Amino acid sequence: MSFNWGGAWRYRRIRILDSESDIPATVDELIWRKDVPAALGRANPAGFQVLYLADRIETAFAEKDVDNSRVVLAEFSILPGRSSQIAFVGEMAQIQRSGRGFMAGDASSKLNEFLNACERDEATSLLIADAFLLKCLTNREDDYAVSSAVALSVFEKLEGFVSALAFPSRRREGGINFAVRVENFWDVWGVISVRRGRVSALAEKFYRFSDIRVVNGITSRGSLRWDEQVSADHTYAPLHPLWTPTS
Repeated sequence: MSFNWGGAWRYRRIRILDSESDIPATVDELIWRKDVPAALGRANPAGFQVLYLADRIETAFAEKDVDNSRVVLAEFSILPGRSSQIAFVGEMAQIQRSGRGFMAGDASSKLNEFLNACERDEATSLLIADAFLLKCLTNREDDYAVSSAVALSVFEKLEGFVSALAFPSRRREGGINFAVRVENFWDVWGVISVRRGRVSALAEKFYRFSDIRVVNGITSRGSLRWDEQVSADHTYAPLHPLWTPTS
């Protein structure tokens, strides 16, 4: 199942910084590694490059299991007038179990009607397949050989149609992760904000983000212009327009 996704939602990505002097200077330090082959990940086999994004700040922090760490938090958004076709593993099973999908929103009722219109064996087959693939993709053993095979099969089956895969976070209940293919990434996505600061874990996967410094501009070559004034907790400084390599 896939959705044509657009809108102004922000998607988060963090990088843990090594020291106080470790300050990202360019956009290339916020995205995928360009100088080495991609390492095996949950939603990508070795050599298959994707950019991992999270739906919320807490999801991004939980995915990295950060506590008392200095991080840079980059936020991306789909460009105005553009959209991304996103496949979601587990959506059918979620709709059948709860009546509402993770991403389908108000369209969940239509998808539920679709399942009800199927013959019982056909609907059961679809639900079993979806639930099984979700179990493999989000397996608690963190067996990336299994999960990455599921992700690759989705990308290959829908080659040229789907550019991202969405799936529930295993490390924060209710969170959603996105694995976005990097080919033609900047045709659809842009950088909307960059911040750095210190993250402290509170409880139940909630966090405090403090000692924040923001990027107040990005040059055409991708250099980050940092405002060294410390900002209030959770300060957000959006870039207008969104930055891309051609902006």
